[in-house]
Amino acid sequence: MPKDMINVVYTIKNDGRDIKKLAHNIAVGQTIGIWNELSGNVRLQISKHLAEVVSIEESSFTSTVKIAFPIENFGSDLGALLTAVYGKISLVPKIKLEDIEFSQNYLNLFKGPRFGISGIRDQLGKKEKPLLMSIFKPCLGLSHGELGNMFYEQAEAGIDIVKDDEILYDKDFNQTLKRLEACLGAKEKAKAKTIYAINLTGQANEILDRAVQLEKNGALCILFNYVSYGLPLLTSLRQTVSIPIMAHPAFAGAICMGSTSGLSEQLLLAKLPRIAGADFVLFPSQYGSLSWEKNIVLSINKELTKPLIHIKPSWPVPSAGIKANMVKEIILDFGEDIVINAGTAVWEHKDGGLAGAKEFIKEVESLNLVSPRSS
Repeated sequence: MPKDMINVVYTIKNDGRDIKKLAHNIAVGQTIGIWNELSGNVRLQISKHLAEVVSIEESSFTSTVKIAFPIENFGSDLGALLTAVYGKISLVPKIKLEDIEFSQNYLNLFKGPRFGISGIRDQLGKKEKPLLMSIFKPCLGLSHGELGNMFYEQAEAGIDIVKDDEILYDKDFNQTLKRLEACLGAKEKAKAKTIYAINLTGQANEILDRAVQLEKNGALCILFNYVSYGLPLLTSLRQTVSIPIMAHPAFAGAICMGSTSGLSEQLLLAKLPRIAGADFVLFPSQYGSLSWEKNIVLSINKELTKPLIHIKPSWPVPSAGIKANMVKEIILDFGEDIVINAGTAVWEHKDGGLAGAKEFIKEVESLNLVSPRSS
């Protein structure tokens, strides 16, 4: 019976190494450990677990190596997947994990986003146009009551989503449940559909229980630092709660910013969180304070939204330094199925947060929406 496989793509810097030998060592070392030294009977017994080199494309500076790994080795455990395909190989210089080509059988192991783009639109009663999101700024030092007042202001203005900053934790000066209560009260007072994305933090053995507690207390969306806390926990979170999950990329730069090592941006910031169940995924934009390369940003957007069997699309949330005068450019690049992460610019407005929110809303309302332009 043929093995059920997924293809894993690496780029390897050409620096005198024997690429064919290196590819063979990856295939063997990341699966069964040894091969040539084994007897025929043992080989037959464990051969179904052996990875296979599919192709090697060599060029002047880099080689692209594709290796097929048996799904049986790791199943739906994303921690096991990453350990299998890149674990100790990540410690070898100048080998980058570019892509994982998921088979249909592998994707069938995952549920993906619970709501996706259309489900969130249904919640908000907003069938078209980009969504607008603001973030609590300043993020530390304010009481839950003060944040509740800020939420009310944003909901009154017509902002679709207000999220915690990723560094707003559950602390004595601002406890998560009290913050949730204050923001839900503000939402009711404003008679708004605004979604509050509350930051879920804590020790690993507490996270899922805390998520359940937040949902029971009325939370409508969870913000989760999935790179810091781990993809397997994101998958478990998707299976545990029935509210949307917003995936934040904090710490991702340590993993995906290397030109010759680490994971590619579209794999870490799109493919993996999408199958794990994130309804929204934040990533740096090409416009603001981080200014990533446009082709990388658009490839992330494509991976989040392209058809993928039963897996719903995730909302792309290009972020960092977004200002109101960038709204037209954002819509031209991404189309209307996008969350415009207004962030700090809302609160830096000379007339305050309410005026800052309305400025973004005015920019969106004034535009005739178009399909994304081709890059």
